[in-house]
Amino acid sequence: MDRMKTLKNYKKLFSDFWGYCESDIPICWGCFMAQAVDIHHLENKGLGGVKNHRLNRIDNLFPVCRKCHDLAHANKSINKKWKQVLLDRIEAKEFMDKI
Repeated sequence: MDRMKTLKNYKKLFSDFWGYCESDIPICWGCFMAQAVDIHHLENKGLGGVKNHRLNRIDNLFPVCRKCHDLAHANKSINKKWKQVLLDRIEAKEFMDKI
């Protein structure tokens, strides 16, 4: 599988779970001020990627603007904070889906 197909797969996973269509650009969940141009892996894939794309999970994908993406790679502690934000959003969504 080539890199571009993998990239599209995790973006599609994110979009499908949160109900976005391909043309939608969500707001950054880091700063809530800019468009999210990237989907950040909270647990880093590293340069070589990971076997079987195991980090392409909804609980590891966080939409960010370029500034927040740079921040996440410069300050790894922000990923812990964002992980909790993401888990809370997933829990709230799953709760709302059951109503």
